[in-house]
Amino acid sequence: MNAMQHGVGRPAAGGSWLGLRPGTLAALVAIAALLVPLSVLSQPADSANPGGVLARLRTKYGLSQSHLGAVDPTGETMRFATLGLKNVAVTLLWDRANHYKKVEDWTNLSATLEQLTRLQPNFYSVWDFQAHNLSYNISVEFDDYRDRYAWVMKGIEFLRQGIGLNQREPRLLGRMGWFIGHKIGKSDERKQFRRLFKADDDFHDRDDPDRTLPERDNWLVARGKYRAGQQLADSGVPLKTTALIYHSEPMMAAINYARALEEDGTFGAAARDAWTLANEELNRFAQRDIPTTWDVPIQLRLREAEAERAQRLADELEALLPGRFAGLVARRREALTPEKLAALEVPERDRTEQQQPLAAQAEKALAVTWKDVAIEAPADLRDRALDLVRRRAEAEERGSMIEQYRGIVNFDFWKASCEAEVTDEALLAREKTWQADREFAAARLQPARQAYEESFRGWRQVLDASKILREDRLTGDDIAEVVARYRKVLEQLDEPFPQPFVLQDMLDLATPTAAAAP
Repeated sequence: MNAMQHGVGRPAAGGSWLGLRPGTLAALVAIAALLVPLSVLSQPADSANPGGVLARLRTKYGLSQSHLGAVDPTGETMRFATLGLKNVAVTLLWDRANHYKKVEDWTNLSATLEQLTRLQPNFYSVWDFQAHNLSYNISVEFDDYRDRYAWVMKGIEFLRQGIGLNQREPRLLGRMGWFIGHKIGKSDERKQFRRLFKADDDFHDRDDPDRTLPERDNWLVARGKYRAGQQLADSGVPLKTTALIYHSEPMMAAINYARALEEDGTFGAAARDAWTLANEELNRFAQRDIPTTWDVPIQLRLREAEAERAQRLADELEALLPGRFAGLVARRREALTPEKLAALEVPERDRTEQQQPLAAQAEKALAVTWKDVAIEAPADLRDRALDLVRRRAEAEERGSMIEQYRGIVNFDFWKASCEAEVTDEALLAREKTWQADREFAAARLQPARQAYEESFRGWRQVLDASKILREDRLTGDDIAEVVARYRKVLEQLDEPFPQPFVLQDMLDLATPTAAAAP
């Protein structure tokens, strides 16, 4: 009996010579066939070959790691070792990171986030999260301010690593500027931190070996980081954050630099130069095109120009249709019922419940617009009038947009401050306040009193020249706190508080808590 008689070498019913079903064999053949175009599509690039379609697309749109920043061999190896399960590993690591943060296990949190940076080197939040953890969460666990400073700098150095791997990410440069500026310059230990930062040769030698000692001020270095981020964004790199706030940061860093100098007791020409720099940054910010939610870019400096344009167009309408605006208002007023007229003439706070809706209806009827007037214009003037109305509405709308955006960053206040602080009166007032506080702390009461009163006379001149500062409650609070210390000097000298007081209007404006400050 031969092999064929025993069935050896003959496929089973419905099978193949390899023992596979025809459908399975066909699938394997299809997979093998697909490997050919896949290998062509995914062929890597090198110095002599642009690579496959995917490699060329990565090059075209700058998506490869070499385009995004430096290549981290360790991270590349870790991602390869996950065998396509990188996203699963990342999810598990983020879950562990959140747990460690919740239980304040900073050591394990730091280690977990280090692993995340290897697997997600181009994910902005990993770098921001870890840097904040080092500079803010871990640093406060130490009692010695030198240890705290060391951990603050660890967070800043961590951001430097992230910037190296993400050279097309302006937000990381902005965060580095924020940490250097605010964490060092606004902390309770800011005097010690600012001194340590200026003397930190390790940081400055890596960051900019040519930086002079005066340029090592943390606020100036922060401003440089913000400016570098701006330049990157201006080169066409997408800015994935609020442009208005981001582009205001160099201005605020310069303002904080000027304030920090005065807080340290530096006045005269140095303080004037610092406020001049702040004013230059403010003007540069005001001239920048800022994208808006209306898809219409604006410049903060143009609010007054738009208001003037709207008024000029209104004047042209009045010249084209003389007296017609007032005439339409008069006709509508004549059409009001006696009850509505009577309700309208009653002051708003004194209106009865019945008069309130009548007055509202009357005000609505009398709310005449130039468009109402233009619609009723003679036929030969109507098109010209409607065109002027449209242009005036555009000017008003753009002015309103600029007004809203200026309000978000408190632009009017900072503009008034930069203009005022550079004057002789403001510089003298700041210096005298600083001197008075030092004299008071040293229990030299008469010199303190004299210096406070000189500062008040200086502030009076500054405030009289600036309506914005004169009506600003925060300015009132700042002055009220100084006056509260002046009151304590007078109390210890058994002398009455002067009446009338030269800055009484600012005390009236200030909040009660500020006026009672020690």
